[in-house]
Amino acid sequence: MNWKEKAIAITSDKKVRIGFGIGIFVLFLWFLLKPKPVTSETARVTKGTYQQIVEEEGITRVREKFTIFSPVSGILKRLHKHAGESVKKGEVLAIIKWDFDKPVYSPIEGKVLKVIRESEGPIEMGSPLLEVGNTNQLEIAVEILTQEAVHLRPGNPVQIDGWGGERLAGYLKLVEPAAYTKISSLGVEEQRVRVIVDFTPPSTMGEGFQVRCKIISDEKKNQIIAPTSALFREGENWFVFKVLKNKAKKIKIKLEAKSGENALITDGLIEGDEVILYPGEGIKENVKIR
Repeated sequence: MNWKEKAIAITSDKKVRIGFGIGIFVLFLWFLLKPKPVTSETARVTKGTYQQIVEEEGITRVREKFTIFSPVSGILKRLHKHAGESVKKGEVLAIIKWDFDKPVYSPIEGKVLKVIRESEGPIEMGSPLLEVGNTNQLEIAVEILTQEAVHLRPGNPVQIDGWGGERLAGYLKLVEPAAYTKISSLGVEEQRVRVIVDFTPPSTMGEGFQVRCKIISDEKKNQIIAPTSALFREGENWFVFKVLKNKAKKIKIKLEAKSGENALITDGLIEGDEVILYPGEGIKENVKIR
């Protein structure tokens, strides 16, 4: 009997056909039910300089602002300057008719920041007229949560962004000694303290500009840095899922600090390790990762 005849004999056997069908069905079920690879975003652990950053929005303000008041009671005749105009020290800003025309002078060289009284007419002594200041001498006031402010020291470097121009450099000049209560946008009471940032402003920046300040409170070189989004906590311990041979491996780590997108790791990971970002419910031990 040749091989063709043998093949026909085997396939004509009813038991063989049933077994063959069962095998195909089992194979189909296995293929249907086998765990599917989970699509995940991953990133590499790096080694470099870790920076502990406190990031908040701030507002520029003139270091020394002068409010000009009416020196006498009389008739305000006119203002000689408008908001935004430059003034010289000793330049006439306004004229008040008293027993005689009494000029009001600028105490500094700078710009008119704000006109408080624009219209002519009667005015009482001590009434505010306008504000002047030197916009070449700006500083930034930033409101920091008290639990973050305790780590800040005068001299800390500051990166200034978000004002519409290139990144600027500054340093922390002062941490005010008294905190205050402020209501957050979510209606939560917060204890904050004001810190002052010194910097060299560009000519296009003025008072009241909103900026984003990154205050670097600490810096460590040659450190293992992992993405904060890869970390998750169980009880008092921190873990990540590391990718090994295309499978997820749960790894316990030692976390020293977190700041923004970066976490300082002192044990459990090495440079080049691939970790899973934003591990959800589908990420478990030995799950295949795609």
